[in-house]
Amino acid sequence: MCKDQKQEFLIDNKVVDVSRFTRRHPGGGIIRYMIGTEATDSFNAFHVRSKKARVMLKALPSREATAEDLSRFQVTESDVVIKEFEALRQQLKDEGFYDPDYLHIAYRIFEVAALIAFGGYLAVQYWESSILITILGLVIAGIGQGRCGWLMHEGGHCSLTGNIPVDWNLQRFFYGFGCGMSARWWRIQHNKHHATPQKLKHDPDHDTLPLVAFCKEVAKKATNPLMKRWISVQNYLFIPVTCLLVGLGWQLFLHPRCIIRKKEWTEAFWMGLRYVLAGYLNHYYWGWGYGTVAYLFSLWIACSYIFVNFAVSHTHLPIVPKDKHINWVAYSAYHTMDVSHAPWCNWWMAYLNFQIEHHLFPSMPQYRFPQVAPRVKAFFKKHGYPYLYANYWDAMRTTFANLESVGHFAG
Repeated sequence: MCKDQKQEFLIDNKVVDVSRFTRRHPGGGIIRYMIGTEATDSFNAFHVRSKKARVMLKALPSREATAEDLSRFQVTESDVVIKEFEALRQQLKDEGFYDPDYLHIAYRIFEVAALIAFGGYLAVQYWESSILITILGLVIAGIGQGRCGWLMHEGGHCSLTGNIPVDWNLQRFFYGFGCGMSARWWRIQHNKHHATPQKLKHDPDHDTLPLVAFCKEVAKKATNPLMKRWISVQNYLFIPVTCLLVGLGWQLFLHPRCIIRKKEWTEAFWMGLRYVLAGYLNHYYWGWGYGTVAYLFSLWIACSYIFVNFAVSHTHLPIVPKDKHINWVAYSAYHTMDVSHAPWCNWWMAYLNFQIEHHLFPSMPQYRFPQVAPRVKAFFKKHGYPYLYANYWDAMRTTFANLESVGHFAG
């Protein structure tokens, strides 16, 4: 793009010039994904709780859109869908669906603390007398760590207390201490995913080589012989090997690098405290050999729990070409999928089995999605959108069948 060419998008029927704002945007490079598009729905979804964002928006150069602008920003019949969707979002907000439930937050925090503490107790107390109870304890502690990931996810979306600084600090604690990872890195990457799910060169969840490829377009980039062989059998490696390697790569390289670059010293403290505690347990209870194996096993459980349950809602769905723009509702309808709405699955996936609702309303407390889902179905039916849904085990089979199919395109 030429330096003198304006960078604009459309919000609330106004053309907004962000040419001098893209590098200063507090949410990072995600703003560049919206250049040349109708961005009302994206702006509202990401800034539903931020008064500061609206003040900053008003301060940017803008003008009323003309008919020529509407054509340039690809606003056709979809603007009717956008307007009606914004009305639905506002209606849900007025009805209190975005309001926090502090009792629910307390329960979620107690739950992850209890799982990790109980699992750790079993692993420490029985490691010399019962290998089965020890393994059970490590599995329980791993699931607790995984559920720290679900909880920090809500903090990152500000869907816990609704207070942005409080939620982000909760996220820093649960992701740093509970998972050994960086909340800042997650927000940078995950917001891009929400803005453009399944879109090539935009959704970072497809930047997965050399360990895995979820679509043939990415698999074809695997040209190294070893990488090609790995991707060709990725459906077999995903749970037993790949999930742990991804988790270790995040813990030992990508996330510490982000913390240092962004000077996120609070995150560094929580992450450091995690390893101090792990070192203490190794030294006084287990010894470094057993302790390292126990840590890796528990981490494997946590990473497999998180990554596999994420994969069932997205990775096997159609890809959006990098030069194509679709509206917020269409992304959620065609490129995310709901999984079983059974109560057990609601707990197991922390309500992210309602992935369509989560992508439509990312700042809404997730436990409210079962109430919202019927209204989303009715909205989709009215406007001719599909409501993609599968039971849990069918979704799993589809996910791993996709990994196998994509593996054939490596190289």
